[in-house]
Amino acid sequence: MNAGNIDSPFRRDRLTWLAYGMLGLYNYLLSGLGPLMASLRDELSLSYTVTSLHFSAFAAGMILAGLIGDRLVARWGRRAIFWTGAAGLLAGAVSLALVRDPLLTIASVFLMGSVGSLALVLIPAILSDRHGPRRAIAIVEANILSAATGALAALTIGAGEQTPFGWRGALLLSLIVPLVLIVRFRSVPIPAPALPASGSRVFAARLPAAYWAYWVTIVLAVGVEFCLIFWGADFLVAAGLSTAAAATTVSLFLWGMVAGRLTGRQIALRFTPEQLLPMTLMLALAGFLLYWLAPVAALTVIGLFVAGFGVANLFPLTSAMALAAAPGHSTQAAARLSFASGLAILAAPLLLGALADAIGIRVAYGVAPLFLIGAFVGSQVGKRLSGRVGG
Repeated sequence: MNAGNIDSPFRRDRLTWLAYGMLGLYNYLLSGLGPLMASLRDELSLSYTVTSLHFSAFAAGMILAGLIGDRLVARWGRRAIFWTGAAGLLAGAVSLALVRDPLLTIASVFLMGSVGSLALVLIPAILSDRHGPRRAIAIVEANILSAATGALAALTIGAGEQTPFGWRGALLLSLIVPLVLIVRFRSVPIPAPALPASGSRVFAARLPAAYWAYWVTIVLAVGVEFCLIFWGADFLVAAGLSTAAAATTVSLFLWGMVAGRLTGRQIALRFTPEQLLPMTLMLALAGFLLYWLAPVAALTVIGLFVAGFGVANLFPLTSAMALAAAPGHSTQAAARLSFASGLAILAAPLLLGALADAIGIRVAYGVAPLFLIGAFVGSQVGKRLSGRVGG
């Protein structure tokens, strides 16, 4: 391992760049589903319910990868499973672009979410093992690229729609990235995790209680993120914007995340994740409350950007803390983080949608500050349990 110590310079080696590139590709394909679904719905004459099954399929795939990914790694090794995940992303995206039947398009997205998420399972584990005490910097940097590619997806899919090749051309063009990664980094070794001090089997141990407190924090934080991504445009329409303006304006949340992660990377050089996480939670809550309660549309838009700025670092910081709470079990811990993300992506928008049908979207959005308050409580419980174990 090349973990180093907290005072050593942060260095990006080829394995680090490989992890960054794969996470960027993963989030590009995930974020691109939203922009392309309107065209796919029109082409195949899909209902909104059938269209939403594509997002559910991706989230279900993430959950599956989170449940079995560590077992597959235990059997076949990190390198084989990582590149299998890359192949799953590639195959799923190609299939989505080529098929014309809704069952097959849903199956294609499930392939991306399940097999493709095997790479996602390993990325935080690889970065945590490689960078040790400075894992937070690496994970934040990886998520800077991830946020940028997510925001870029809407632009490239939209630009592709203006060409004869449509969204399919834009999607297939993006697959140059995994081909470059394969050519450039296929020979890079992906080390196995170090055994814990006890020498016990890495994949047989129970994860500590502190880890599970952070796991709950991630479920709630990712839930807020995707409630804003999935339902932000509808809320903006309810706040008085036109449908077209709302669709464009909601991208400010993603650009707020890009700005937040760029800033977070610099701050992470000076402060620990335990110091930063409460501040980012408070900023996310303040931004959301402005977005939710503002009396005029201009303040609503500002609040959306600030909320994105705050939400940006919740996942990377909490992931770093969760992995630090489970030394020697990085693959198993990272796999369960994928399960947490998939569960949040699947359940939180559905909960908000159901509440919106019953009481209206403006009131229904009240679940988001409750999620953020719960995330704060979960992180404090995790911090206290980590201190108890460390002491």
